[in-house]
Amino acid sequence: MARPIEVILTEDSEAGKAGQLRKAKPGYVRNFLLPKGLAVIADRFNMQAFEQRKAELEQQAEVKRANAEKTRDIIGEDNSVNMEARAGESGKLFGAVTKEKIAEAINQSFKTQLTKDNIVLRNPIKETGDHKVELDLGSNVKSRIKIRVSAA
Repeated sequence: MARPIEVILTEDSEAGKAGQLRKAKPGYVRNFLLPKGLAVIADRFNMQAFEQRKAELEQQAEVKRANAEKTRDIIGEDNSVNMEARAGESGKLFGAVTKEKIAEAINQSFKTQLTKDNIVLRNPIKETGDHKVELDLGSNVKSRIKIRVSAA
């Protein structure tokens, strides 16, 4: 069994807050934390550089968290966005409402700058009606919004 790897978190994530020293499984480190830039390996060189940049990293993480919370406050909890899509008489769409379309609609409605990566959608929406969608705004800040899809 592989031994845990010590990493220094550079951003807030599920693994912890920016600036923390954590142990994580090698696969999680190799496949998630390192490619996304959420952590660096805690070797001697990175530990020295980290100690010098610790306050700066913590401040950057706090700014990101504040921006995410501000966006959550602008959108609000359980607000709704109306969208139109071509649909048949039974309510089935001739296509799907994807993450990109949802992000576009939210940005137009609330004057925000969300991307498709901020939308948590297991499957594309393929029917008219109300659908709850979770928003991941970064820094472990989450929100919910209702997407109301009507036939065009």
